[in-house]
Amino acid sequence: MGKVRKFLYSILLLGLFITLFFVFIENQQAIHLPVYFISMDDYPLLGPYVQPILFWLSVVFIAVAILLLLGTIFAPKKSNTLLIKRKNGKLKVQKKAVENFVMTIVREEPFIENPNVKAKLTRKKVKIKIAGNLRKAMRIPDKQNALVDEVKNEVSALLGTTDNIQTEVRLQDYQKENTTEESKVE
Repeated sequence: MGKVRKFLYSILLLGLFITLFFVFIENQQAIHLPVYFISMDDYPLLGPYVQPILFWLSVVFIAVAILLLLGTIFAPKKSNTLLIKRKNGKLKVQKKAVENFVMTIVREEPFIENPNVKAKLTRKKVKIKIAGNLRKAMRIPDKQNALVDEVKNEVSALLGTTDNIQTEVRLQDYQKENTTEESKVE
């Protein structure tokens, strides 16, 4: 988790804590506790600002809750199999089968070393990510685009469909970092 994401989560959780703490203080008379907290309205510096702060924090959390709910409801289901229905039957294609099929195509190419293929299958989309070390002498965009087009066409031919399932292929170059391990003891 990156620093920015941690920072945003921390701010959201702090706002949620403040909102729930104020709700706890205002409703503490519902349960008899051995400790009694003074209402936030009674504090001279915080009193006039508590209600607007709580209002806007509540609006933010309602908006976040609605967005999370919509994201949960409408997020595409990822699975390990792709089901293709036809008039004459069904075809189930597994994720590993697509990955191995693409790997055989990619291994034949001379300009990519140590290829790694990942596939994500949803109901109407196949996303394929090809990563590897691209040789510097052969970093020709035409060859890379030809490989991407070939993989798209071959996967579409494998699935036997071109109209109702989208195929997306992405080629990524990962460089070997020049890490020199130095001895910590001199």
